[in-house]
Amino acid sequence: MSIKPSAEHDQESNHSLSSETQPRNRSLTIDQGLALTILSCTQEAVVITDACGTIITANAAFSRITGYSVDEISDKNMRVLQSGVHSTDFYDAMWDGIRANGYWQGEVWNKRKSGELYPAFVTISSVHSETGQLTHYVGSSADLSLLKASERELEHRAHHDDLTGLPNRRFLSSRLDSALAGSGKNQSTGAVIFVDLDRFKLVNDSLGHGAGDEVLVWAADRLRSCIRGSDMVARFGGDGFVVVCENANRASAICLANRILDQLSQPYILSDGQQVCLGASAGISLFPEDGSDTTSLIQYADAALYHAKAAGKGTYRFFSTGLTQAANTRLSVDLHLRRALERDEFVLHYQPLVSIPDGRVTGFEALIRWKTANNNIVSPAEFIPIAEETGLIVPLGEWALRTACRDMKWLLANGAQISTMAVNVSAQQLHHVGFVDVLGHILKECDLNPACLEFEITEGTLMGQGKAPVTLLEAIKGLGVRLAVDDFGTGYSSLSYLQKLPIDKLKIDRSFVAELETGGASQAIAAAIIGLATSLNLEVIAEGVESSYQMDFLVKHGCREAQGFYFGAAAPIASLKSLPGLTWRKDGECWRYSKDPSGTSKPIQAISLQ
Repeated sequence: MSIKPSAEHDQESNHSLSSETQPRNRSLTIDQGLALTILSCTQEAVVITDACGTIITANAAFSRITGYSVDEISDKNMRVLQSGVHSTDFYDAMWDGIRANGYWQGEVWNKRKSGELYPAFVTISSVHSETGQLTHYVGSSADLSLLKASERELEHRAHHDDLTGLPNRRFLSSRLDSALAGSGKNQSTGAVIFVDLDRFKLVNDSLGHGAGDEVLVWAADRLRSCIRGSDMVARFGGDGFVVVCENANRASAICLANRILDQLSQPYILSDGQQVCLGASAGISLFPEDGSDTTSLIQYADAALYHAKAAGKGTYRFFSTGLTQAANTRLSVDLHLRRALERDEFVLHYQPLVSIPDGRVTGFEALIRWKTANNNIVSPAEFIPIAEETGLIVPLGEWALRTACRDMKWLLANGAQISTMAVNVSAQQLHHVGFVDVLGHILKECDLNPACLEFEITEGTLMGQGKAPVTLLEAIKGLGVRLAVDDFGTGYSSLSYLQKLPIDKLKIDRSFVAELETGGASQAIAAAIIGLATSLNLEVIAEGVESSYQMDFLVKHGCREAQGFYFGAAAPIASLKSLPGLTWRKDGECWRYSKDPSGTSKPIQAISLQ
């Protein structure tokens, strides 16, 4: 028997059910609206499909990321987004995961409506009814394009030089490791070429680091143009570059090195219109002949590079086992140089500057010598290049300048009839911060008339470096110091630039003087330099004079000052009192000098020279 509720009970029941379900339905409506709002605002693409993968709807982010509007994508299968990058096995594994776990997450390459491929992080979840039947899939995805681009940028910057865009040292090591592994496997050969710009520091010091950066970018572009597609060029640091050549032998390495040196020696035109003339040197190591590990090959190429620079720059050299010993010797000399500076082992010898033809000594050139603890004299040719390489040339040059000024004051105070003390100044010293201030302090400390001091600066230091050297030289001239261009005629002389420099004297290089007796070009060049100096109202002096023929030639063509072994070798100051051609005032007294505890020089009266 069945019991049927009365009409009254039925009415009450209906009323009761209606009052209970209204709030629930209203809550559902609010939740659905909130969900739709959230889906429309989220930046991740959301798509809903039926159990077969046919798209039912998607949010605005889906349209923005894929390029498909909701109307375009509805009723299409999700396969429309497949990029073709992934294999069937990839998708099979993905669906196996969804069936086993109810969801799948991972990175997928998808395709936009435009055909562009893009990376996405995708989550796909299955939706089931209360009875457990699969009804829908919900997919969400984030566009990883910007993230991947940022990762690529970081990866690139981690392995490339920011300024030139070339691979950096880390990338170089990895590439060379790979090349060596391939060489061992294939029994092939290759080369490592270490390239360094000549005189680059002068650009930074005189024109500024901005100009130096421009030169480095130009140099990198030129290096790229020299190599094959299979080669690699990396910036090693500073103005150093390394080229890795696989499947290369000695002959092909020579061809490439010559091509590189030729390109890097071409003038650089900066953005402000200034022209900079540099050059380059290169060192070459071969693999597996010279070594089979990255560190050694780069080290050997660097040693060969140093040898190339020592040979006069602008050339290349191959590594040899002897260079390793030379490198060790350089390290030893560097260490001993630092100790020698601390122990006051350096001395100055003075070569007379002579008026010709009368033979009267008018001054001296100060030449540095290294007298070791065991009284051996080390040639400047052995330690000056290392001092320049290590930066010790700056304190060493300051010591030489102070000592020469002190000795000049001593000579004058004791009646020496001379007017000039010539001191060589290196490019590093000249462009060192505060050099002019140091010079002024030394002149004041030694109480020396600045007109007695003459700086000899090489032609290469002065020429082709824009306005900066002119400004610096004018500051030096402002103190009253005289300026001479050393080794004139051996560099890339620019007569238009020369007349802008506030110089007083040209010095004919010894290489021309040595060849005067053979006639030909050297005679013409020497005569031309003398004529040029006369036309520009400059003094001229010839160095390296060793014969009467040379002196007669110079006098005949108007040169009135010379120096060299013909007049006497450089000697310590104590030996100058008996130097022929050097005159002394009759009332002159000889003073010897010593150093007080503060390190400054003070005169002590001694015997008379007369």
